[in-house]
Amino acid sequence: MKNQHDQEPTPDETAGMVWWNSLAETDRAAWLTRAGSAVPADAWAAYKRLGNVERQPQTVN
Repeated sequence: MKNQHDQEPTPDETAGMVWWNSLAETDRAAWLTRAGSAVPADAWAAYKRLGNVERQPQTVN
């Protein structure tokens, strides 16, 4: 009988792991702050909710 830890990750979980592993330590900290959590899965959910805010154009006055 398989338990939860023996299951293969879903495609979304895999994408989240790839995303997290691609981040610099400072970016990880920033996304954890945005998520209000210390859990990488929560940072991934915040990223999906908020989008890639670093790459969005910024308005300079």
